[in-house]
Amino acid sequence: MTYSRTTPGAIALLCLLSLFMSCSKTELATPNSSFLNDKSSNFITDWTALSLELSSQCNGYSEPITSRAMFYSALTMYESLQPGLRQTKSLQLKLNNFNTTLPQADPGLAYNYLITASQSMYRITLELFKSSGSENLKKVEILRDKYLQSESVELDPDIIKRSLDLGNEIAWKMISFSENDGKANAYLNPSPAYIISNDPAIWRPTPPDYFSKPILPDWGSAKICFAENSELVSAMKSEVLKYSDSQNSIIYAEAFEVYNLSINLDSQQRDYLEYWNSKMDFHASPLLHNYLLMMQLIEEHNLHLEPALKLFVRLAIAQYEAYVISWDIKYKTNLLRPSTYIKQHIDRYYIPEYSSPATPEFVSDKAVIYNASARIFSETFGFRLPFMDYTQSMRKDLRENRIFFESFEQMAKVAAYSDLYSASQFRSSIVNGLNIGNAIAGQVMKLKLD
Repeated sequence: MTYSRTTPGAIALLCLLSLFMSCSKTELATPNSSFLNDKSSNFITDWTALSLELSSQCNGYSEPITSRAMFYSALTMYESLQPGLRQTKSLQLKLNNFNTTLPQADPGLAYNYLITASQSMYRITLELFKSSGSENLKKVEILRDKYLQSESVELDPDIIKRSLDLGNEIAWKMISFSENDGKANAYLNPSPAYIISNDPAIWRPTPPDYFSKPILPDWGSAKICFAENSELVSAMKSEVLKYSDSQNSIIYAEAFEVYNLSINLDSQQRDYLEYWNSKMDFHASPLLHNYLLMMQLIEEHNLHLEPALKLFVRLAIAQYEAYVISWDIKYKTNLLRPSTYIKQHIDRYYIPEYSSPATPEFVSDKAVIYNASARIFSETFGFRLPFMDYTQSMRKDLRENRIFFESFEQMAKVAAYSDLYSASQFRSSIVNGLNIGNAIAGQVMKLKLD
């Protein structure tokens, strides 16, 4: 989708700009604008919160698709703010396929990079969440104008215009870059036609709702950020459970464990099942949960703009990469869910309380995503940091809507193993998923941002 540079929104922006021009001040004497490192992190959390809100209003925006949108959003924000941050380096050429040349500021002129970033975020957000509807998209302009107005007080009009122009140029380039991954319109058909064979070992719709079409079977072909991570996919082919109907087989033993757990849940296990279950509330999805926790931690630790931005972009890269790798493994191994195996060989009348996600079982994407995010948080705040998770406190369906954890790693494991209780995952899938998540985060943490 492209936007005319003479849209009504652009005309309104020019009118707003004319008001600022009436308060013309002398342009900065030094060519470099003041650094933004110690500015408030509200810019990051405001745009993150709005993007997540818009994603919930977009039809077809499953977690992988939303992770893609958040990835390009974070990358655009980072590259727009990076010139205004002391000793912070661009990610161009550091991520696989991110070899585009972004517009650069004139080194001899002054800019306000919060204005630049506000404008680039305005453009990219309109593109990434265009299906959320016109009423929702009005919020994008309101947020852009909030920062434009606050940053333009007593600022020379030439600096304002120059900063806006640079923001537009960066956004157009990032929009063009995002369209090259072939997934820009995946939300239009998230569950395409898919042939399920009669092979008893492969994935098929699970009870109780038997959703018939798998979600995004081609998502694993999306571009990854680190070429090395393709090795994770090939390595998992030897780790997937071998199908067998023998009671002495590993898959039977793992399925029987799931069966016993799911029909004998104690109160804490049931609490965990509901707390991490996105079918009960979308706030419980791994993607959204981790972004909500990010915003909570930024506030609790009083992070300034620079560390908050680095946390945001690392988390966005890790979660996007985690979904692509997970989906690639899932559809290449195509293993059935535990609930299906249980009905085949243990209890033909078995019905779990909740249906499993409409994807093949191996590997546990929840384990991958939570552990990747947990390592990003641990590297930022500490590996043994106790914390209270308040991200689900708005939910009324829970007996306990906040949980205390001794570490981020503990949180990731509790979240991942909760899928044993719903018969969604085998234990080996969770163990492998945790390892993959840690490996993905390790690649992300190697990025030199300064």
